[in-house]
Amino acid sequence: MTNGQELGDPNCTWTETSTPYRVTGLTHPGICDPWESPSCLLKTVNHSLYKTQGDWLHAICKAGDFVCPGINETGVQNLTVRLDNTSVPAQVTTYICQYIDLVREIGSGDFHLIAAEPIIDNANVLHHMILFGCDDSQNITQGPFECGMTASPSCQDFLIAWTVGLAGDCSHPMTGIRLGQTGYKKIAIQLHWNNPFTKSDWTDSSGLRIYYTPNLRTYDAGIWITGSNYFVLPPKLPSVTVTSTCTKGCTRNVVTGPVNITKAINHMHYAGKQMSIEVLRDGSHYLYLTNEPIFVYDSPQVYLYTDEVITLQAGDELITRCTFTTANRNTTTFQGQATLDEMCYGFLTYYPAQNLKNKFCLTEGPDVSLCDTQTAQDHGCPILSSKLVDQLYTSGLSQQLEDKCMLFSPCKEECKEFLVPLIQSNKCFQGELFEYIKGRILTRSYDGRQIMARLSSCEKEVYALLSYQSNPISSTDTSVCKASRGTQLTSAVNNFASFFIIAYSFAFLIFLNQ
Repeated sequence: MTNGQELGDPNCTWTETSTPYRVTGLTHPGICDPWESPSCLLKTVNHSLYKTQGDWLHAICKAGDFVCPGINETGVQNLTVRLDNTSVPAQVTTYICQYIDLVREIGSGDFHLIAAEPIIDNANVLHHMILFGCDDSQNITQGPFECGMTASPSCQDFLIAWTVGLAGDCSHPMTGIRLGQTGYKKIAIQLHWNNPFTKSDWTDSSGLRIYYTPNLRTYDAGIWITGSNYFVLPPKLPSVTVTSTCTKGCTRNVVTGPVNITKAINHMHYAGKQMSIEVLRDGSHYLYLTNEPIFVYDSPQVYLYTDEVITLQAGDELITRCTFTTANRNTTTFQGQATLDEMCYGFLTYYPAQNLKNKFCLTEGPDVSLCDTQTAQDHGCPILSSKLVDQLYTSGLSQQLEDKCMLFSPCKEECKEFLVPLIQSNKCFQGELFEYIKGRILTRSYDGRQIMARLSSCEKEVYALLSYQSNPISSTDTSVCKASRGTQLTSAVNNFASFFIIAYSFAFLIFLNQ
């Protein structure tokens, strides 16, 4: 194999900010593979310092030392929080969690969690590890279990986040995460396994060694998360950017006092190539918390503000920008949990913890804030949540659809006459906002799918009318297909057409269920 073939770049088209043609099954030029096999470890190498490949790997591949002065302070203890040895499922993506009862493990006093370092058992599958804080109401079940993006609805507070390339996590010397009697009494560890070849003979018992102290520091710390919770990336694009705004309205709602940032980390997956978190104050650029012009997932950049913290206040705006490349992808990429899905999150460690009422400042779709209802009105749609379906019913629109439009077909004249002005005048049915409403709201409920099914009954007729109204052809022009009169459809037309494709699919599912 050529070097390019081994590295996933068989045509030698890779550039420094792009994704290789292939990102799985990579091997190492000049290295005997599989490199950890007994025969390869004993292979003689041409090197003045090392006799075998095993000697060379042992020296070269040593992980960076974890440096955290606080763990050497008097009174600091440590606890191993580790997954029970578990078989890795023969599937590409698995999130596996396990609960820990801290009162049983460390006692009922008050402590500060000040550091954590990884214990890696199976590096072949380990993608990241997160330690979550749980509500006191969480029931502690024994042993590992498959979970989602968080351990459970009662375990959603991010305490520690480790990903490939990090040596560990060390708290600011004035802060710690409160554990015990007046803090978290129950926690959960989550591991993300990436098993692209769906191997069935792997196990893993990775985890974290956490350091805690009864000598409480000045402030309790927390993690604030910004970014986008829902987006779609088309294939074959050299660059596409997702923007997520934590609005001034949102920070006014959740910030109750100065929020001091001590650390910031960007998080995307392998299609990510640039990322930044910008702070606006009074509508103008204030500073960047992060700014990575070249993002590399396997080499995360940690922005530390140990000597001079960054203080945010109510009314500030945080703009998270994630730029991706899908040039070498043949299919659409979604925001999601899998390694080949994508994410756009910023993790901001801050103090004091009590100065934030909500530790998430996230958006969805066309930068729709989940904590600032004004953004829905700014987009021209009065409500952008699951309550939209209820609003369509209470406003009478849903009843009009039911009266005028059939499920599936045929297209009634009164349905067509009703839909055309609706689409033209109502921004909820236009552009990227409509794409978001389809994917995240209407498809999630039976009533929403009923609305989509009735809209689908006049697909061809509405499409033709809107096309004609966008570019009416002169009555004296007998050639509809003249090249010089190419038809340009409006955004509403294009989005309504794609809507009907999805609507037909869900309508058919409704038919089957009935």
